[in-house]
Amino acid sequence: MSRSMVSKERLATALAADDGTVYSNSRRFHDCDGTACLLIISTAGSITITQQCSNDDSTWYDPENAAGAVGAVEDAITVTTGRYLSYTPVLCDYIRFKIVEDGTAETAVTLTLAYRVEV
Repeated sequence: MSRSMVSKERLATALAADDGTVYSNSRRFHDCDGTACLLIISTAGSITITQQCSNDDSTWYDPENAAGAVGAVEDAITVTTGRYLSYTPVLCDYIRFKIVEDGTAETAVTLTLAYRVEV
């Protein structure tokens, strides 16, 4: 008999996403049941966040399906003191988040991942 619980981990703390692309810390994700949300805290600027996938925590991929990119969490996020976004995670062995800043301001981003675990 399995049981369900919530896993929560901060993957980025005030990560500087100034004028380009940065990446959160990675996390083993093999136990996710397909339910996830991301708490995003940011300053200034406008950012887009997508999930990336890996089989080995070393080589990273932007997930795609026949219609194109998947794994999007949110785009055009502006200043927020805390915003929980529910999204459909791409299931894989490891995940991290790609944060792209539009180049207009110095932006610090904090990300906390919460997801349902089946044990």
